Amino acid sequence: MPRSELAQRIYLQLEQMGPKERQLAEFLLTHEAELAIYSSADMARLARVSKPVVSRFFKRLGYDSFAEVRQDLRKVQTSGSPLLADQQPSDIGTLLANHQAQEARNWQQTLTDLQRLPLDVIADTMCSARQIKVIGFRNSYPVALHWRQQLLQLRTCVDLVPQPGQTLAEELSQLNEQDLVIMVAMRRRPVNVKRIMQWLGKSPATCLLITDPSGLEHATHADWTLTCHQISPGGFASYASAMAVVSLMSNLCQQKLSDDSRVQAIDDLFDLMDELEPSLGG
Repeated sequence: MPRSELAQRIYLQLEQMGPKERQLAEFLLTHEAELAIYSSADMARLARVSKPVVSRFFKRLGYDSFAEVRQDLRKVQTSGSPLLADQQPSDIGTLLANHQAQEARNWQQTLTDLQRLPLDVIADTMCSARQIKVIGFRNSYPVALHWRQQLLQLRTCVDLVPQPGQTLAEELSQLNEQDLVIMVAMRRRPVNVKRIMQWLGKSPATCLLITDPSGLEHATHADWTLTCHQISPGGFASYASAMAVVSLMSNLCQQKLSDDSRVQAIDDLFDLMDELEPSLGG
């Protein structure tokens, strides 16, 4: 079960929430320990939503106002029971079931958001761009690296930037309208992501942003935004939906390119250099 009364109420309503409400929900679930010191105005500013959204949100959850929530949180904190203490179920079966259920909700919400996008057009751009630059910092780096590796099997000129010893300015300064930048910006982003996205919004290159609801403020600078939901029953966010989106988009590109000669050439070189373990059929 979720770790607090507030979190339980959010989880029950999450699938019916609109984009701004989900953005607020993501903020609340990742800042529970700090909520007791905020006012409703603070909440709206920090979550980057309007005050009416905050008011409607807590009424949806069954509270009279955020003041009631804050009072309850203060009681919990002064009772000697830390709000963010690990209250995961002790039996592994229940723990696994909770994670399975939440991952299913994350992926369903991610799919719902994806269906609003021109995925065919995005995939066409990924296939036809002169070059692709993939960017990802901190927790976003593994997702960015995986995406680069998938696309590199399908086409040339796919770079993960910046590499050690490189600067972004050197890598991005020569971009033109034929180029694509994929920015992976999941939660806990470094502050320079904002500056990079602002610059990309003004550059001639096409920008594809993949983020969670907490990063939707950057969507105004992107041509398309893929929103991946990553709520977890525990203290660590899940990246399963983000990795699944990488697989989905890479598969779409593979279908469009149809020519598997590049994949075959890579496989032949793998065999020649003996770099991979043999597959079950090989």
